[in-house]
Amino acid sequence: MMTLWLPLIGLLLVAVGFVAWPLWRYKNAGSTALINHHELEERLVENVRIFREHLSELENNFSAQAISAQEFSQLKVELERNLLADEQSLREQHAPSSQRLGVKVSLLLCAVIFLGGVLFFNQRSGLVDVHIQKLQQEKLQSDYQDMVQNRDPNPARAQELVAEYEARLKQKPDNIQYWFLLARAQMELGNFAEGAKAYQRVLSLDPQSSMIMAELAQAMFLADGNKVTPPVADLAKSALTLDPKNTMALGLLGINAFAQKDFRNAIRYWQKSVDLVGADSQGGRALLSGIEKAKQSFIAEGGKPEDLVVKSPYAVKLVVSLGSKVKAKSDQIVFVYARAWQGSPMPLAIARIKVGDLPASVQLDETMAMSPASSLATATDIEVVARISPSGSAKAEIGDWLAKKGPISMSSIPSDVQLEINEQLTAESIKP
Repeated sequence: MMTLWLPLIGLLLVAVGFVAWPLWRYKNAGSTALINHHELEERLVENVRIFREHLSELENNFSAQAISAQEFSQLKVELERNLLADEQSLREQHAPSSQRLGVKVSLLLCAVIFLGGVLFFNQRSGLVDVHIQKLQQEKLQSDYQDMVQNRDPNPARAQELVAEYEARLKQKPDNIQYWFLLARAQMELGNFAEGAKAYQRVLSLDPQSSMIMAELAQAMFLADGNKVTPPVADLAKSALTLDPKNTMALGLLGINAFAQKDFRNAIRYWQKSVDLVGADSQGGRALLSGIEKAKQSFIAEGGKPEDLVVKSPYAVKLVVSLGSKVKAKSDQIVFVYARAWQGSPMPLAIARIKVGDLPASVQLDETMAMSPASSLATATDIEVVARISPSGSAKAEIGDWLAKKGPISMSSIPSDVQLEINEQLTAESIKP
């Protein structure tokens, strides 16, 4: 902290000089606030909303392995630093207007500015925030090093931040950012009940946040011993109403449906979450395991496998088989998907099976879309593809084996489309 205080005192002395000279020369001076209290609160809430959107995008990119852990840590620190810096800037613009001062009180004013500045920066200014940001960055860097060395992060770092957040919130009890950071830190430490309390405070300050609703529901779920109580289910449903793509809410509602033996809805919730996070992500693989368990439980309870097939007016039935010249292992992944004949290569519907399952019948429909805005229901002509990925990557790679057929008109879909995998991708033929 001393390294921050010394430059600050120097800057305050310079500031006193700049204030004293015009006061002495012109005898009167004044300033007005750039923004009023109402505008300040609106901008702070908007900054928090933008921060959460960017953080959610960053977490989704990390889950989808679009960025590395180190990049994720650095970008997250930058987001938090910008959020706190923006708040300080807004509060400086909200500084109350000064009174006209005569020459006789200029020296007294300088002393007040200096002493008041020291007190202000110690109690309310960004100096404390800078210190907290420094601790956050040090923690992220240390945690990353622990991860590289296959060690568990030292919880003392998170505990130190919790103490800093709590101390800051005593000074700024309505600061949404610090309540949010406190909630995340408590969850990291496994203090789920305390984390839930902090999330409840955030939600009281921002009652229309889908992300906070879902994270509060998760904290309550964990605090109650992994039980989806009615309040948890209600929060998850509210979050999903505000944001149908909230994967945390989808996961909790899937758990709730499974606990009530509503296996079909459990599968529906979890499958939608898999479509959003990606089947190759760690979370996606866990959800696929849950989906398979739900299917087995449904059949064990007397259900029929065909009842799990979603009836859809926009469905393409494929029969996928393996060509004689293809060399592939039985546990390798086969991506089966439909995409627009002309336009974006993004799949309109996608499923995955294993080579050992071939030959297999696969139905693609709009419920298997990666995005509600891009599904089979929005297409005119499509191309269907079955591709073996030895690496398990959703992105086509040289050496993959595939079969494709198109164009297929969605207005006259064949009863069965035969796809025999017998073509190998080369550098010239590869297409995303």
